[in-house]
Amino acid sequence: MPILPLMKSSIRALTRTEALDRQLDEELQSYLELLIDEKVRNGSDPSEARREALMELGGAEQVKAAVRETRHGAAIDSLLRDIRHAVRMMRTAPGFTVVVVLTLALGIGANTALFSTVNAALIRDIPFPDPDRLVAGDKARGGVPVGPVSRLDYFDISDSATSFDGLAAWVAGEVTVTGEAAPEVVGIMLATWNLLPVLGVDPIVGRNFLREEELEGGSESALISHRLWQSRFGGHQDVVGRKLFLNGEPRTIVGVTPAGFRFMADVDLWIPVERGDYFLDPQRDSHSLRLVGRLKPGVSLAQAQGEVDSIAAALEQRYPDTNKGKGVLLYNLQRYMVGDARTSLYLLMTTTALVLLIACGNVAGLLLARGQRRMQEMAMRSALGAPRKRLLRQLVTESVFMTLVAGLAGIAVAMLFQKLLLQLLPLGRPGLPEPSLDATVLLFTLLMSVLAGAAVGVIPALRATSYNPWEELRAGSRVSGGSRASRARILLVVAQVAISVVLLVGSGLLIQTMVRLTTADLGFEPQNLLAGKVGMRAAVYESAEERSAFFTTLVERVETLPGVMRASTISKLPIASPMTDWPIWHADEPRPASGEAELALARWTTPGYFETMSIPLLRGRDIATTDGPEAAKVLVISEAVADGLFPGQDAVGRMVKLGWTDDVYEIVGIVGDARLDGVRSDFYWAMYMASAQMSSTFQWLVVRTSGDPLLVVDSVRGILHDMDRDVVFADPRSMTSIIGSNLSAQRTVTTSLGVLAGIALLLTSIGLYGVLAFHVNQRMGEFGTRVALGAPMPQLMSSVLARGSRMVGAGLLVGIFMSVVGTRVVRELLFETDPLDPAVFLGAAAFLGSIALVACVLPAWRAAHVNPMETLRKE
Repeated sequence: MPILPLMKSSIRALTRTEALDRQLDEELQSYLELLIDEKVRNGSDPSEARREALMELGGAEQVKAAVRETRHGAAIDSLLRDIRHAVRMMRTAPGFTVVVVLTLALGIGANTALFSTVNAALIRDIPFPDPDRLVAGDKARGGVPVGPVSRLDYFDISDSATSFDGLAAWVAGEVTVTGEAAPEVVGIMLATWNLLPVLGVDPIVGRNFLREEELEGGSESALISHRLWQSRFGGHQDVVGRKLFLNGEPRTIVGVTPAGFRFMADVDLWIPVERGDYFLDPQRDSHSLRLVGRLKPGVSLAQAQGEVDSIAAALEQRYPDTNKGKGVLLYNLQRYMVGDARTSLYLLMTTTALVLLIACGNVAGLLLARGQRRMQEMAMRSALGAPRKRLLRQLVTESVFMTLVAGLAGIAVAMLFQKLLLQLLPLGRPGLPEPSLDATVLLFTLLMSVLAGAAVGVIPALRATSYNPWEELRAGSRVSGGSRASRARILLVVAQVAISVVLLVGSGLLIQTMVRLTTADLGFEPQNLLAGKVGMRAAVYESAEERSAFFTTLVERVETLPGVMRASTISKLPIASPMTDWPIWHADEPRPASGEAELALARWTTPGYFETMSIPLLRGRDIATTDGPEAAKVLVISEAVADGLFPGQDAVGRMVKLGWTDDVYEIVGIVGDARLDGVRSDFYWAMYMASAQMSSTFQWLVVRTSGDPLLVVDSVRGILHDMDRDVVFADPRSMTSIIGSNLSAQRTVTTSLGVLAGIALLLTSIGLYGVLAFHVNQRMGEFGTRVALGAPMPQLMSSVLARGSRMVGAGLLVGIFMSVVGTRVVRELLFETDPLDPAVFLGAAAFLGSIALVACVLPAWRAAHVNPMETLRKE
């Protein structure tokens, strides 16, 4: 039996039909068995026959490899032919190609740009070694985070815990820097000696802090940033050992941090926290530090949390007055750094994905219409022997190739979007990686382009090849098989309308929130108000009298400037400077236990502050010039404090204690409540002390003007220069701009969602118009006949409008249901807004319906004004 020729013939047949490896293996095995049988019949021993047969077929694997190579080359050739055909199709229909590419490029580009931001904030590791071992910590009560940690609690936890390779603490602020160059106000971080070692960061010049510098009075050292090193010291290597004066206090530079190093705040200076530092009140119920730690290898976050909970329980037993119910809650550091930005990023990423879905729906609709026009081509190729899977592959390849081109264009769009996003989007705290179009983002773009191509191409390809080719050829130029494709396009439009409703409702809720935030009652009048920071050198102005005199003189001189109506100073400016709450209680009562004390935001001011801010004085008097360092301590409280501490009574004249001293304060006045922590904050309890009695070296200067407040900035700086050239007027801004900055994250999310909703609405309207226009085009002969028979114009228009209205109505119903479910996503971003506000839902539905009506009118008008003679002639 001629085994080998038969095998070669079969292999050629398998190659021609592109057989699978399994079929080839089966054929070779059958040939082997036949060869063995033939040798046994010729008298060979079975085992010897098998050995000889295997030797004769020793090249089978090489044959198989050759077959695979041949088949692989054929597949590549086929794919290249499909790509060349796709390029030709794109060239023959340039208008169609441009519309598809631009539509998808917009959606892909927006998703790529936003994904690069999400990738930086939520996916990429923070730029520290072994970032998964880094944790952050806040004070907690009942498992709920409530703010910073007590310094004494931190030292006890740090000394006792064994789960950490290091546990550090920090707090950020600002100081005036003098020496070596012009004075300037810079950000400063008071940190424990081990902050940089915990983060795994080494100075590029000099050394880190030493453990012994943590001891009280044991350090005058400072680390400076790479930026400050370059700007203030020209990048000279001899910077180590040189002096800086921070608010007049000398500090010796011991090192320079790496370029670009940022952690939690934009600062240029680090000084060590000392165990007895006067700057941080050493009371156990005074909370000012944030924690960051590095877990030991093999220790989980849950294990570390368990140990910290045990230490907190021991501290509660030891210090029941200050630590009752108090603990520390640990987080993954990256999650902590992202903070509230996570919700906004997820919302915008979801929104851009929905816009891309609408864009894909539009393109799919275009491809469905195009597929129906190409049915004659597909039918001819099928009749000539092309299998359906071959036609499907070609159509899907065309779609994917177009979306890949759109993906390349989308990268260019993403570069433009990304610059805007970096300026506008809230990305969390400083120290997160900078968004970039890295390999991960580009891979995301490629994957999204391929998926979009498959999504928009598969259904049209299936529709374009689901027919009887002979019936299609007999149909000639008439379009057949259109009902199923039309149903698919209708479903796409319904989905687009539903998604547009969701985006419009979300956008409407955020717009309503933004309106209420911008018109919210702040408790003060921000118009025509200037604010800036003033910090003096403590070493120069040593006594409380000298400091008080400086601020008093400054205010008096500023009030003489043309256009200035009133001026004053305060320790922490509303909106710009949140937090710092102190306990307050009746003077004749014992100090309340920690966690049970009433807290109020503590501020100290010079006379005239409430008039300058237009905060109403309800009862009593303002802080006066007679409330000096030697006078009895006085206090002005907000209405909320008065109602809370003295319900139904007049609080003026009552005595209270506050903070962590035994000093008694007399309440001399009651003022209106104000939003101090932020525009979104409640009217929190607040109390105001006399600045002269607090011996402050840093204050915000606030100036009420009759016109543009920024016009007096240079004059204020001139006054300060005359008084002390080492004192600067830092970061002067109008109060309205400060409020705008506080709302910038909300405004960005609202604007972004509104723009994306507008794009979605435009794409949906185009899709609706396209479906109705194609519907009218298909039924042109019918409409021509009906016009010839006398059908009235309104009747023809109403039939088209009714078809569009049914699609829009179905989409509205689905969209409203989806919106009700989806409002929980934006709930966290709302302010004094009901997430199920019927006005927003009805407004979104009415707005979309009116736009959709406009999209329906043109096809309906065309149907009613058809020329019957032309259409009948074509038929």
